[in-house]
Amino acid sequence: MVFPIINVTFAPENGQFVTKKKEKEMNPITQYALLSMSSLRMLPHIALFLIFRSRLKADLEQVQDKQSTIINFIKVCTRERTFRNLFYYRIGDYWAAPIKWLLPPERTCNIWCPSIGEGAHLEHSYATYLNAESIGKNFYCLQLVTLGNGKGGRPTIGDDVKIYTGATVFGGIRIGNHVTIGAGAVVFQDVPDGATVVGTSARIILK
Repeated sequence: MVFPIINVTFAPENGQFVTKKKEKEMNPITQYALLSMSSLRMLPHIALFLIFRSRLKADLEQVQDKQSTIINFIKVCTRERTFRNLFYYRIGDYWAAPIKWLLPPERTCNIWCPSIGEGAHLEHSYATYLNAESIGKNFYCLQLVTLGNGKGGRPTIGDDVKIYTGATVFGGIRIGNHVTIGAGAVVFQDVPDGATVVGTSARIILK
């Protein structure tokens, strides 16, 4: 684990405070102790991870150590609350309901989607609502994103789609493969493969 250290110094030549940030590795013994304590409450989760490992393999390879190991699973579940949402989605409500209280998900991240392809990464996706017909492989999503109902139903998201902070996608539209939707974009029309979408009026830029 890496922790940021912030030093603030005064620069007399310009009369301003200067902020310097550097990262310091946590002592391995301390890291091991913290992960060990976290793993105690995660025993049911670890057991279910071993059962459903194939469903989570590609997702784990997107985060932290980028490995589908038990250690990485513990790290991610300890440090990234929205990964818990994805984990519970992958294993299904029947298995998730009895253990959620041990490791609560991000309560403002809601997933209402019949299928999400492998390799999804919900990076600190708080205040996010994923209501789509389907989401393809290697989906990347930041916070404050909304996929929802509109004219013609819900959107269908292709493979390798990245959606950045504050974007809204609604209606029965199709977002193609390898599409990037920029921060704050409002999308209500089909987007072709390989395009980038920017602006509140969904201006499409073809690569």
